[in-house]
Amino acid sequence: MVFESTPQAIQEFSVQMKRAIVLGAGIQGVSVALGLQRRGYAVALVDKAPDCLMRASFRNEGKIHMGFVYANDSSFQTSALMLRASLSFSRLLDEWTGVDIEWPALTSYPFMYVIARTSMVAPESLLGSYEKLQHEYKTVLKQEGGSYLGQRPASIWRPLSADQVAVWIDKKFAVSGVQTVEVSLELEGFRHMIRATLARSSAIEQCFSCSVESVIRTANGFRVEGSRADGTKWERHADIVVNCLWDGRLKVDEHMGIRPQRKWVYRLKYRLMGTLPRKLAGLPSLTVVLGPYGDVVMYPHANTYISWYPACMRGWTDDVSVPQEWEQACAGQIGDAEADRIAREALSGFEEVVTGMVHAKIDVVDAGVIFSWGKTDIDDPGSELHERFHIGVHQHDGYFSIDTGKFTCAPFFAQQFLDCLG
Repeated sequence: MVFESTPQAIQEFSVQMKRAIVLGAGIQGVSVALGLQRRGYAVALVDKAPDCLMRASFRNEGKIHMGFVYANDSSFQTSALMLRASLSFSRLLDEWTGVDIEWPALTSYPFMYVIARTSMVAPESLLGSYEKLQHEYKTVLKQEGGSYLGQRPASIWRPLSADQVAVWIDKKFAVSGVQTVEVSLELEGFRHMIRATLARSSAIEQCFSCSVESVIRTANGFRVEGSRADGTKWERHADIVVNCLWDGRLKVDEHMGIRPQRKWVYRLKYRLMGTLPRKLAGLPSLTVVLGPYGDVVMYPHANTYISWYPACMRGWTDDVSVPQEWEQACAGQIGDAEADRIAREALSGFEEVVTGMVHAKIDVVDAGVIFSWGKTDIDDPGSELHERFHIGVHQHDGYFSIDTGKFTCAPFFAQQFLDCLG
C-alpha cells in the first residue's frame, strides 16, 4: 500500500500497524526508527531540533571506532564492543535504508595514532592492546561476518617507524605511532543521506522542533506529550516508546521512575572545522593517545575537523539535565569573540604536536554534549570515562531506553533493541 507521507495519512494508516514513538533523531533514534519501519511499525520520530542528526550526532568527529582509543580499559570489554559494533555498522544501515550506501565517498583518510611521550598508557601496553584487537578482529569476522564500512582488510593496523611519524609529528611530543584503517564519516554528507532516506519513508513521521515533556502509560500503551517550537502542544500515542535522547535521556527516564544507581557526567566539547595551511597538505587523520589530547580528521572533499581536549572541553555537570546555557553552543550559535578564543587555544595546543597548526583557517566553532558514566575526567587513569561497555538497551515493559555510548554503537544497539521485540 502506498500513501502520502503526511501526519494525517500516517495516523490513518497506523491504526492498522503497530505504533512506536522514538525520542531523539540522532544516530541512535534514526537507526531505531529505520529498523522499526522494516518490522512493520508506524513510527513517530521526535526531536527538538528542526531536522535529524543536528546536534551531538553532527558535532563530533564521526569516527567509527574499532577500539583503539580504549586501550586503558584493561578488561578489553570496551575495545571488543566497539569492534563488533563497527563491523556491523554499514551492514545494518545498508539493510535499513534499502540502498547500498557508497561508504568510501563518506569517509575520511585513515587515522594515524600518535603515541605521546606523556601517554598514561605505556607504548608497549598500547601495542599489546592493538595486537589483541587484531586477533579479535579476525575472530569476529570468522564467527559473525560483517565488514568495516564495506571493507575487510587483512590487518587493521601496522607500526610506523620513527621517521614515518616525524614527517608530520614533532619528535619532542611523540614516542612512536601506528597506522590504522579506522576512519570517520563526513557527517554533513551522511546526514544528507539519512535525511533523504527518512523523506522516502511512508511509515516514519518526522516530528521535529518538538520537545518532550511527559511520557505516560495508558491502558493501550503510551501517550507522549510536549511542545513545539512555536509554543503549541503536541501528543502522540503508541504501543511502545524508545528513548534514544542523548542529553535528555536521563530526565525522561526519571519521569518514568527510572534513575541510574551510578555516577554520570555530561561534558560540553567544542569542535573546529576549517582548512589547514598548504604546508600541511597530505596530513593524515590523527588521534593522539592516550590522555587529554585531541584529534584531526582529514577528508578528501570536506573541511578538516580539529579538537584539542584541554581547550575544547568547556563544560561539566553531573545534574540529570544539561545546563540551559549550553544550548546555544549545541545549536551552533556562538559569539565571534568566544569562537576566536576557543579556536586560538585549541590550535595553540595542537601546535606542539603538528607544527603549523596555528595557521589553520577556522570557519566553524560549535559544540556537542558527551554523556559518560563516571565522575572524574580522562586525565585520571582510573576514570570510568575510559570505558564504554556498561551501555546498551534497557527494557521496562514497553518503554525502552538506549544508552548509545558512542556514535559507532547506534546501529548495533538498534539491532539489539529489535531482537528484544522478538
